[in-house]
Amino acid sequence: MKGTVFDIQHFSTGDGPGIRTTVFLKGCTLHCSWCHNPESQSFRPEILLNKTRCIGCGACDKVCPAGDAKHVLASTSLRKENCLSSRTDAKSAATPGCLACASVCPTGCLEVAGKTMSVDEVMAEIRADEPYYRHSGGGVTLSGGEPMCQPDFAAALLENARSAGFHTAVETSGNGAKEDYLAAAPFVNLWLWDIKLMDEALYREHTGGTLSRMLDNLQALAQTGAQIHFRVLFVPGLNDRPEVITATRALLERYPDYPKEVIPYHLLGNAKREKLGLPEKRFREPARSEVDAFSKSVGCAE
Repeated sequence: MKGTVFDIQHFSTGDGPGIRTTVFLKGCTLHCSWCHNPESQSFRPEILLNKTRCIGCGACDKVCPAGDAKHVLASTSLRKENCLSSRTDAKSAATPGCLACASVCPTGCLEVAGKTMSVDEVMAEIRADEPYYRHSGGGVTLSGGEPMCQPDFAAALLENARSAGFHTAVETSGNGAKEDYLAAAPFVNLWLWDIKLMDEALYREHTGGTLSRMLDNLQALAQTGAQIHFRVLFVPGLNDRPEVITATRALLERYPDYPKEVIPYHLLGNAKREKLGLPEKRFREPARSEVDAFSKSVGCAE
């Protein structure tokens, strides 16, 4: 059993209880306007260009089929047309393109986001952190991207982690297939459930997904008695609209026993978008006072 992983974060403290190992799986059904992991959206490994590390050695150009790697990777349109790691006409997610430029870059200017790993390889990374789980009440969290976009791989990881006695959590948008959530549920101690935009039209516009699907999956898991922790996104000017606030509060009141928190938008995604050659998204980070007011308005304040 193999899957595509784009990062494994050790000693994580924000993705569930205790000290955790967070495994980020690549691929997502959504394309959120505010996404802070834009390198997670594609199912294929991608090249990231860190311009500040480039020394102009030309090694990448020599191996690039397009002959001008730095120029190609700096442009969204040229990446789509000429870079084999970004071409939309690639045969499948399992065909990652050449990725040759990253393999010869001497400075780390070019990086690959996405690596094929087996369940055993990921579990070896997870087991290395076992002492920290035992002392802190931590465990393993699957994140992304959307973990349920690789349902068989995710379920296998979760089953192995539970068999090893580790606490398991899944961070999800709720936009996977219902049968995949129900199949994984026996191996999940905690679902970290994203509440993005409680308005069907806005949800579709800014994520490309369907709000009703998320709500349907939430109800299905809730009926199994699953432990769910709500994470309510806050992007100023977007989901603090009166009608969205009202709908968000109504949803949270429907599940009064579930823990909930507000996750404010931050700008980290823009730096990654630049590395991918994508245009900047012009949202802004909220002030602390705005976060407090939003939390109170949707019923997340202590």
